[in-house]
Amino acid sequence: MSYDIIYNKQFVRLCKTGEVIPMLLAGSNNCYEIGVGGRNGRRTRSWDNLRFYNRKDKISEKPEVILKNLDAELNRIIRRHRGDKEAPPRDIREHFGYYASLVVGSGHCGGTSWNQYRSQFVNGIKKSITVEELDKLGVNLVIHATDDSHNGKPASIPIKTEGEYFIELKKWREWQVTAGKMFYLYFQPLDTDSVLKRLHSTNHRVAREKVKVEQDHYFVLTDGHNNLTKYTSRGYRYSYSNTGGKHFRTEKGAEKFRQQLITKGRYKADIWKVERINIPCSFLVTT
Repeated sequence: MSYDIIYNKQFVRLCKTGEVIPMLLAGSNNCYEIGVGGRNGRRTRSWDNLRFYNRKDKISEKPEVILKNLDAELNRIIRRHRGDKEAPPRDIREHFGYYASLVVGSGHCGGTSWNQYRSQFVNGIKKSITVEELDKLGVNLVIHATDDSHNGKPASIPIKTEGEYFIELKKWREWQVTAGKMFYLYFQPLDTDSVLKRLHSTNHRVAREKVKVEQDHYFVLTDGHNNLTKYTSRGYRYSYSNTGGKHFRTEKGAEKFRQQLITKGRYKADIWKVERINIPCSFLVTT
């Protein structure tokens, strides 16, 4: 059976209209790239906005409209199977991919639920970025015709600002009226791996700054003779020194760690007690 696979998403936010452009990285399950030695490579995939979401030739829409239309799509499928005892609404929601012939990520169609599919759009809207932010990452929108027809077709050029987008969109809309052709958006560069690498660079968390804090005491976990250093797969390690072991900045932090050991059922977790050590100590604290 032929079906579509959704690999990733990156929605584009238009500040002027408050709309978003749903861009999905997707492809067919039975089309492959040419691999080494003429063998099949991986399944083909590309970025575009036509494959799954294109209502009445609208490239962009307001987030609430997109989600409303998606819910309407689910209801249409449910109505289509009304009276079919083998496809009750609950089953359609749990195995939405089977009824829509698609997979989100990997697996089989029946393993893709309605919530998984809808979340592609919910999260895509939430994490949408502007045309200018895309350009800073080295990724650009490009408008292109769905076939090779020229017939006065505008040039397909990388769009770097929202202003350029609306200028180019107007040209393509005018061409569409006269030529009677369709067009779509894709990301440049064409290499999908390069685009993903650049897009994912925005997801890297910035390391939070740490400052050194000096105090005249700290806390340890002790069994009365030895201080806990750490737990291992075979038990725990401890320090013979009454000032050694794992140091805690606060009594609350030490008690919380002790309770976690007990909750997890770690070996002899109940023998440890919190004790204050009145010796100067320093800690790196996240600001």
